[in-house]
Parts: sequence; C-alpha cells; structure tokens
Amino acid sequence: MFTEKTRNFSARGIASTVAAAFGAIGLLWVLVSDIVLYAFVDDPVLIARIETAKGWTFVAIGAVLVYFITVRAADQLARDRATIKAVVESIADGVLLLGRDRRIQDANPAAKQMLGCGDLAGMGVEEFSRRFRVSYPNGAVLPVDKFISQRVFDEAGPLSHKIIAYPEPGRELVISAKAAAVRMTLDEAPELVVSVMHDITAATQFDRLRDDFFAAAAHSLKTPVAVIKTNAEIVPLADTAGAAVAAAAITRQCDRIDLLMQNLLVLARVGGNSLQLYPTDVDLGPLVERVVQQQVAAVGGRQVKCDLVGSPRVHADEERLALALRNVVDSAFRLSTPESPILVLMSQQGHDVQVGVRRTSIAAGQLDAALAAAADGLGASRLVATTIIESHGGTLRDEAAGAETTAWMRLPVLS
Repeated sequence: MFTEKTRNFSARGIASTVAAAFGAIGLLWVLVSDIVLYAFVDDPVLIARIETAKGWTFVAIGAVLVYFITVRAADQLARDRATIKAVVESIADGVLLLGRDRRIQDANPAAKQMLGCGDLAGMGVEEFSRRFRVSYPNGAVLPVDKFISQRVFDEAGPLSHKIIAYPEPGRELVISAKAAAVRMTLDEAPELVVSVMHDITAATQFDRLRDDFFAAAAHSLKTPVAVIKTNAEIVPLADTAGAAVAAAAITRQCDRIDLLMQNLLVLARVGGNSLQLYPTDVDLGPLVERVVQQQVAAVGGRQVKCDLVGSPRVHADEERLALALRNVVDSAFRLSTPESPILVLMSQQGHDVQVGVRRTSIAAGQLDAALAAAADGLGASRLVATTIIESHGGTLRDEAAGAETTAWMRLPVLS
C-alpha cells in the first residue's frame, strides 16, 4: 500500500540519485580535464584561462540539465493537475473543494448545474446556507456548524447526511452529501476537504408519491368494496330492473378496483426498476375506442366524443398502453364537470401519432375538492401513464387553452 512514508522515501531517493549522478559527472569532468590539460599545456596563464573556461562550461552544462529536469517535472505536475481537474469535472455528482479557510475553492460543472449557480468559489458556509436555504429532511434549518463539510475539518471522516436545498423559489433539491478531509498526515490540519453531492430528488419524490398512493389506495378501496357488498345483498331481493342496476354498480366498482390494482403493480415495478414490456404491433384506433368505452361504462355513462383519424400502428405493449390511456381518460373524467363532454382525438403527425383527451376543466374553487375526493391518487396515475408512454419512446404533456385542457400522448408509428 502506498503511504506518506513511502512517498517521502521515493522523493528523497530520486533527489539523492540525481544529486549523486551530477556530483559524479562533475568529479569526472574535473579530474579528466585537469589530467588532459596538464599533460599538454605548460603555460600557467593559459592553464588559468582554460580552467576558468572549464568552470563556466560546467556551469552552463549544469544549468541546461537543471532546466530540462525542471521543465520535465513542471510538465508532469501540470499534466497531473490537469488530469485531476478533468476527472473531477467529469464526475456526474456535484463536487465541492474547500480550502483551509473552509470556503469553497472550486466546484465542478455538475455542482454548478445542480445548484443553479455559476459562481461558487469563495462562498463560505454562512452564505451557502442563506443562498440555498439548506435544511434537514424534516424541514428544520440545518445549523452552519452541522454541515459535514465543516465538521470533517475537526472530526474523523468521511461523514454523510441527507439535506434539502432550494436553489430557486419552488424548486426543492434533495441531496445525499458526503465529505472527507485530505490530510498529508493524520495529525495535520486538512489541506483540502472534498464534498460530494448526489441528487436524489427524483427518487425521494417517487418514494413520497408511492407511499401516499399506497396509503390512499388502502383508504379508497373501502368505498368500492362497500358498494359491491351493498349491491350484492340487494341483487337477490331486487326485481329484474333493480338487479340490473345493482349488477352495473358492481361492475363499475370492480373496474375501479382493477384500475387501482394495475396502477399499484406498475408503480411497485417502476420503483424496483423491474417494469417489463412485451411489445407487439398494435392498431391504435381500436385500442383507443375500446379503452374509452370501458371507462365510460366504469363511470356510469359520461358523454364522450371521439374524433379518430385513421388507425396508425405502433410497436407497443398493448396491456401497458391501454393502462396509460385508461389513466388519462379517468383523470379527465375526475377533473371535469359531469355535464361537460370529453373529446378524444387522434391523428398522425409525420412519424408520430398524437392521441389527445380534451376536457373542460372545473372551476379553480372546485379543483381542490376534486383532488381531495380522488383519494386513489391522480398524481400516481399520471406518473404511471407518463412512465409507460416514455418507455415506448413517446411523451405525455398537457396543453391548456382557456377553460379547456388537453392531455396529448405522442407515440412513434411504424413506418
């Protein structure tokens, strides 16, 4: 293992070797040149002049050797520094380098992009805390003396913690940070502190959404189960018309449970990076019509108009794509007034097909109540739909125009 003692020994060994070689060469130069000089020259004045010239020649040769050795060492040092800098700048995680004054000396591009700040050099911990409003995951302000980049100057490291920063209003950044001190010896003060920041915002938000969805799903299952139980008790006692109504109610609630369970399964697989697709060539037109009809039946006959141009074919997992469509249509039902119609559009745009679900949005004052009523998680169903569409090489986005909002799904078509 390479240690500080080994490094010092190697440096002294190289320096001693160079000095010994230079001394040996100088001694040989003096002895050989003196022997030759005294063998062929008898004039004392000439001997003195030649010896002076020998001395200056030796100085010149020594200067040239020192120059080349210094240039080579400086070039190697410059290459090493450039390599280290390139390595740090190529790291995908944010890296902050703090000097002995405990201020940021340098930051790699990933750190600047993550924090949305192009000039971090010279920033101290107080300014950093104020600028990014750093806090614990529970929202409590993180004291400046608790920053691991400061503690590691005095404590054995590496240290790690999870923090939340706010680079700009409305943007939450969840960071898993680690810090370690660079010391030449264990009993010396750190020459440098390296703090590495890993952005875990997406993973944290997914975990929150998944937990909320699981809790909401357990709650929302109570309603369809209660409806099914009630109607199941009515069916044997009801007349033909009443039995049909009860059966339709049972079917709708079973469809609701089916949609909920499918979203739960996909969400669990997305969290475990185990979502598997089984794509085939699918006629999109019939699939859209079937999903719309199923969702209309599931909510009890909402008015839906379809304007489907052609029937482009896509390479997709039909079951997963149907689930994404169900989620988008279901969200349109729940975020629009019952009397307003839903318009489903489809058309080919170049090499892509666009499927749009247009709704008349409910008033802003009623939106919070609608979201609260959707206990099984509109956010999670949207995440499932987005994940499925994007895994097929497409996109899902909303487009608002006045009171109307259209959810556009874009997918590549088979050529």
